[in-house]
Amino acid sequence: MVTTTESVLDAARRRVAYVFDHFGRVVISVSGGKDSQVLWHLAVTEAERRGRKVEVFFLDQEAEYAGTIEVIEREMRHPAVTPRWFQVPLRMTNATSHRDIWLHAWGEGEEWMRPKSEIAIHAAPGAPDRFYDFFPWFEASSPEPTAFLVGLRSRESLNRWRAAKANPGYRGIGWSTAAPGEGNYRFYPLFDWAFGDVWKYIADYGLPYNRVYDRLYRLRGVNERTMRVSFLLHEQSYRALATLQEIEPETYERLLRRLGGTHFAALYAEEEIFNARRLPSRFASWREYRDYLVASTPLEQMERIRKRLERQGDDEATCREHVRQLLINDWENNVPVRRRSPERLRELWWDRL
Repeated sequence: MVTTTESVLDAARRRVAYVFDHFGRVVISVSGGKDSQVLWHLAVTEAERRGRKVEVFFLDQEAEYAGTIEVIEREMRHPAVTPRWFQVPLRMTNATSHRDIWLHAWGEGEEWMRPKSEIAIHAAPGAPDRFYDFFPWFEASSPEPTAFLVGLRSRESLNRWRAAKANPGYRGIGWSTAAPGEGNYRFYPLFDWAFGDVWKYIADYGLPYNRVYDRLYRLRGVNERTMRVSFLLHEQSYRALATLQEIEPETYERLLRRLGGTHFAALYAEEEIFNARRLPSRFASWREYRDYLVASTPLEQMERIRKRLERQGDDEATCREHVRQLLINDWENNVPVRRRSPERLRELWWDRL
């Protein structure tokens, strides 16, 4: 077992310096959240020390907290930063409606939630119009070998640990992975940081951070370890609508005008209608309830859903997860089915929602 007396902060600084030593082009991926804020500060500090500039990448999904955009605006306007803030058309899935299944973020001719920034990039010829496809496209389009810094922390989930550690990338470094494009790599300088390390750094250096965190904690006592400040409408974040009216009423009003289903989800995001905690009394099994939803849900992609359900099976535990996907309009399988017994599902997942 390898032991070290090096702090996670010293290790992160050493990793960032190593990246600058070996790459002429460094890009920081930011989200407006606490982790990327720390990473941004570490990288910008190193760039200033060397008399260099660093690029900062943000893919704007339009339906963002105003607090998030305030952070992005501040980060992008730093003198050591070259902004790579993309405000380009994207198709974002909408978990709040079976009819308006897309938010066409920054769609041409549509009334956006806010004006585009004059320092953002407004056109990306050849870029895909889906969020997760955009990242590898951006990486692959790099004109030279590039280091992409990502604020991923492995303690947040096993999947994140795998992403940062399981497949070493640049010169066998365990906190890196290969990225699309010749000579491109992703680096995770914060991969061994804990939740408390992030907030201690923010406090110690007096960093401005996303005030949505404060509002979530004060208004609803939301668990600070599970707070998210990302896109407001997809399958893993739509519950934010239940607090949005209190946290950012102007953002809520803009979203109401922008997309159908917003008010309904804000009212019922925490209720049974968006969850699968208990089987409704009129159905004898989760399979029966799932089949009812498949037959009655007005969704253009239902044939695609049917084929996927057939492949995944129809035991009760699986059907219960199918119900959850159908209730939140997850026709893309973005919230994957977990194959567990009904008893284990209740113990580990559903009853904690």
